[in-house]
Amino acid sequence: MKTQMKNNSTLRKFDLPKLSLSVIFVFAFLFLHFVDAQTKPEFLVTWQAQNYVPDWYQGKILPISGTPVNISFELIDNGEIADLSKITIRWYVNDKLVINENNGLGIKNLKINIPDSNGMQTEIRIVVLDYLESMIDKLVYIPVVGPEAVINAPYADEKIKTGSSIFELSPFFFNINNLSNLSVSWLMNGQKPTTADNPYVFNLNVGSETPSGTKINISASIKNILKEFESASQNLNLVIK
Repeated sequence: MKTQMKNNSTLRKFDLPKLSLSVIFVFAFLFLHFVDAQTKPEFLVTWQAQNYVPDWYQGKILPISGTPVNISFELIDNGEIADLSKITIRWYVNDKLVINENNGLGIKNLKINIPDSNGMQTEIRIVVLDYLESMIDKLVYIPVVGPEAVINAPYADEKIKTGSSIFELSPFFFNINNLSNLSVSWLMNGQKPTTADNPYVFNLNVGSETPSGTKINISASIKNILKEFESASQNLNLVIK
């Protein structure tokens, strides 16, 4: 029993230095990480696209080619907004310099029209010069989409009954100020149906004699009358229950 106790004591003696070194390493790592987090300035960047979405839409408004977009930023240093009023700030759009010190100092806002391109995003680079005797920058990627025409069809598996079925059409992301700048057209099985006063609502009437399993295709298209190539469409393949 004495020999066993002596061995255990020896083990504990050698474990203590190892434990101490581990604790020191962890605390040193956390301290350095804390110091770095406290001293490294961070960019807080926001952007807002100015194109059309329905009033009920709660998501992020995405730009298409030609959409005006406002971009702004603040530099956060040690939890506070940094004073950049006398600092040179340069803005680049897809690697092209668009604002520099010749435009003034401390410029934290940029308004652009999304350039026409085949890319899926626009790159914004913000460069802050000579802040605390160093240069810091930030890359921001703004997604670029196409306009969308969305038919609201509240029918499970696109199966409808005979009688009346209502479909509502919503445009998204068109570069317009109001709906009067859009033209809307519907097709049913390739034919133009009679529409009501509201072009965004289509009432499909199916006769009661129509056999179950009959397929009906409806489609809707939207065009910006001010911009020839700005359009979108959607198709639905319906089946009679």
